[in-house]
Amino acid sequence: TSTPVEKVALMFYKGLAKGRIYGAHCSDCGKWTFPPVTACRECGSRSIKYRSVSGNGKVHYYSTSILPPKKFAKYSPYAYGLVELDEGPAFFTMVEGLDASSPDKIREGNRMLPLKVKAKVAKKAGMDVVLFKVVK
Repeated sequence: TSTPVEKVALMFYKGLAKGRIYGAHCSDCGKWTFPPVTACRECGSRSIKYRSVSGNGKVHYYSTSILPPKKFAKYSPYAYGLVELDEGPAFFTMVEGLDASSPDKIREGNRMLPLKVKAKVAKKAGMDVVLFKVVK
């Protein structure tokens, strides 16, 4: 049998395969957690519902990695930024539409932040992932 964590991960990735992005909404405190987990990160409650998130948010900061994970190396250099969803959770993720080609370009790009972003599901390294794109 699957553990609760495996069930949440399976639900999340099955959703991505269908183009849906799920978060966890706490029935007790009303806060959102993304990516979804088995308990609320704010209050610890296990009274959570898995719901689609809007995918709307803002990127507040970005950089790149000189040593990206091996499976993402072919996409390097890519922008990796702190995104805050409109629902509240903030996390680091890949962001398209930001120039990560040099330290100077990254410094210049960060001066223009925050910028609005929109989530999308993309196929990277043979798997469905959530990434964000700057909204023009």
